[in-house]
Amino acid sequence: MTLELGIALGALGVSLTAGAWLWIAGRRTAASLATVEHRLTQLTAGIALLTDTTETGLRDVAVEVGRFAPPAPAAKPRRAATQRRIAGAARRGRSLQEIAATENVSEGEVRLRLNLDNQSLGNAAVR
Repeated sequence: MTLELGIALGALGVSLTAGAWLWIAGRRTAASLATVEHRLTQLTAGIALLTDTTETGLRDVAVEVGRFAPPAPAAKPRRAATQRRIAGAARRGRSLQEIAATENVSEGEVRLRLNLDNQSLGNAAVR
C-alpha cells in the first residue's frame, strides 16, 4: 500500500500545484482585466468630452459664419410679371430706352420680349 499511497499523494500534490498555479493565473488575469477596464472607461470619457467640445465649437463657428455672411439676394421677379410690365409700358408709349432702364435689362432684351409678346398675341388670335 505504500507504493499506491505514494502515487496517490504524488497525484494529489501535482493536482494541488496545478490548481494553485491556475488560481494565481486567474487572479493575475482578473487584475489585468480590471486595469484594462479602467483604462477603457477613461478613454470613453475622454472621447465623449472631445466629441462634445468639437460639436460645440463647430456650432459656434457656424453661428459666427452665418452672422457675418452677406444677406441672401432678393428673389428676382418672375418672367411672366416682367413680360407683362414691359408689354404694358410699350402700350403706354414708353421708349425702349426708358423701359430698359426701368427694368434693368438691355434694350435688346426689351425688343425680344416685345417680339415674343406680339407673336403670342398673333398665335392667340389664330386659335
